[in-house]
Amino acid sequence: MFEKDLTKPILLAQHEALERRTVKNHPSKQDIEEKLTNLRSGYRGEKNLHYYLSLLPTKKYHIFHDIRLPHGDSFFQIDAFLHTEKSGLIIDSKNYSGSLLLERHQLTQEVNENKRVYSNPLSQVARHKILLNYFFEKNQLPFVPLDYLVCFTNSKATLHITPGYIEAEKKVCRSENLLMKIAEYEKFYKKDCLDPKQMGKIKKQILNKQTPLQSDILQMYNICPRELIPGVLCPKCLYLPMHYKGRKWRCPGCNTISIDAHLSALNDFFLLIKPFITNAELCWFLQLPSPRAAAYLFSHLNFPHSGTNKGRIYHQPKSFL
Repeated sequence: MFEKDLTKPILLAQHEALERRTVKNHPSKQDIEEKLTNLRSGYRGEKNLHYYLSLLPTKKYHIFHDIRLPHGDSFFQIDAFLHTEKSGLIIDSKNYSGSLLLERHQLTQEVNENKRVYSNPLSQVARHKILLNYFFEKNQLPFVPLDYLVCFTNSKATLHITPGYIEAEKKVCRSENLLMKIAEYEKFYKKDCLDPKQMGKIKKQILNKQTPLQSDILQMYNICPRELIPGVLCPKCLYLPMHYKGRKWRCPGCNTISIDAHLSALNDFFLLIKPFITNAELCWFLQLPSPRAAAYLFSHLNFPHSGTNKGRIYHQPKSFL
């Protein structure tokens, strides 16, 4: 079963919001678009991995997607971790396109005669095994033998492993061969080492220590909030901004009418700027005609708040969008 299911990474959602709220000629636009392309590619790879993991017997496997766990003053992130009562397996997914050559010390990607060199993904996932062992020890979790695997998820890419690289031949696969590779691993671990209570303890600790990455994305690209394009995006034609009149949002581009189109814009504000908002900030970001209109929207949003009168601050609910 999926103890932690796959969800869209916050960093991806932040970049999507930033891309649509920066002007075309912004100095950071190209960097934002390139990073967004890479994040979307990685997420497609994780969704591909998720599909094959969903085919595993639900009662036998406990699966955690995209976990970020503490190690000292830093964190390490694992694409997927699955375990049974016998063993645990760390999986790192790679969604690279083009022609790939995996050597002992590097991975070379060639796309349209352009080459890029990356560190060997096996080195990274082997390091994650060490760090996960440390995590188990520090949190007094029961011992479970751990192994690791790199899964290439882009079916259109060609993958070549340098001759004689035995470790890669054993610990690298394509996503369509993932289930067979997992079955091979099972043959090495035949003895139960965890009872249901111990497995529950592992689940509890991983979920309690899971720490999603929170990035100050505006600082990352040296962008000020006032450089962002404010307004409510039309959900149908993507025109920006919609107009607020008669307690409804109206699109000048396609005449779409909505009563809740502002929710998506509010989510952009929380993703890009901060997890709380004032009446004045709502007026600016939604391009509302008056503070009274902002007060009306807040009264229907039922956001938790602190302070009074002009000093009131509305906080992002945990379940918002």
